[in-house]
Amino acid sequence: MKKILLVLESRASYGYSKNLIQILEKDKKFKIKTVVTGTHLSKELGYSVKNLETDNIKIDYKLHFDNKNLVNGIGNLIVSSNKVINNFKPNIVLIFGDRVELIPFAIACSYRNDVLLAHVQAGDRSGHIDDMTRMALAKLSHIHFPATKIAKKRLIKLGEQKKRIFLVGAPQLDDINYKELSKIDHLKIGKKFYNLKNEKYFVLLQHPVFKNQKKYLSLFKKTIDASSKFNKKIFIIYPNYDPGYKPILKFLKNQKNKKKFIIIKNLERQKFLVLVLNSYCLIGNSSAGLLESPSLKIPVVNIGDRQIYREQNNNILNAKYTTQDIYKKISKAQKMKNKLKNIKNIHGDGKSSKRIYQVLKKIRINQFFLNKDTTY
Repeated sequence: MKKILLVLESRASYGYSKNLIQILEKDKKFKIKTVVTGTHLSKELGYSVKNLETDNIKIDYKLHFDNKNLVNGIGNLIVSSNKVINNFKPNIVLIFGDRVELIPFAIACSYRNDVLLAHVQAGDRSGHIDDMTRMALAKLSHIHFPATKIAKKRLIKLGEQKKRIFLVGAPQLDDINYKELSKIDHLKIGKKFYNLKNEKYFVLLQHPVFKNQKKYLSLFKKTIDASSKFNKKIFIIYPNYDPGYKPILKFLKNQKNKKKFIIIKNLERQKFLVLVLNSYCLIGNSSAGLLESPSLKIPVVNIGDRQIYREQNNNILNAKYTTQDIYKKISKAQKMKNKLKNIKNIHGDGKSSKRIYQVLKKIRINQFFLNKDTTY
């Protein structure tokens, strides 16, 4: 029996892991446990661990992460993550994505020589500080699950051995069935937050960017100003807690009484997908705009450079941080939706979790994988 510890740190990476967890739970040859940390446990940002509980995902460990002092938070999480690993004694620790909360688990695994660290969505490049984290995780991980051929090549350039790399696609696409999601009544979802009738609306999800954190509120307001010029409701979803998020939250709290805005702290994944699918477009800088949106056949206005280096489908319109350019791209996006019916997502085919499962099932945890070498 293989014992696998899955590390879940945010609502974003839950989209990567949900389907894989459900597949692993059905196989008696695996014993799995989950540990949640990061924004999942942040009440300020909606306590998204509730999403796992709604999906009947058992949570075995909860580890607090201090996002107010990242250095202290990382140090404390190294200690607590090591305690979890000592307690469960997994054969494999599975991490997803690029958040800084994963670094402590990677460090805890790398210096043990008895635990295989597997990294899902390895080798991506986005355009902001998460790239540093993602590449650090690549060097600390024993095996990699990239989504695309370009991501795989990037890992090879980093000196990763080809035998450690398994091209699988993006697992966050596995639960996106366009026909089935189209049958779900988005009006009922909208009415949870607002008496939504058959109205036209946008979805806005925009995170702070590390290098612009001190002035990011002014950049965020440009998005608000541009999108507000249209006669449409705007569902605004809370950002993550990257540096610079506090002023955004304070600003959003002051907008709650404005009729145009419907502000949401946290939204279950399926409801988020349905809401976006039925919108005129998704606006902001979330990776969901680059990865999931093509499978939802929806236009995206991608603002700024947070995702500028990600591989893009032809439903993406890149906008500069100016009210004028954002307005221009939103105007263009509204005319695109009917042209995206036959779009194919370059990031995956909806079978990634099954591929990861097969690798985890067959892989031998031997000294080749545990004693990592590089090609340079």
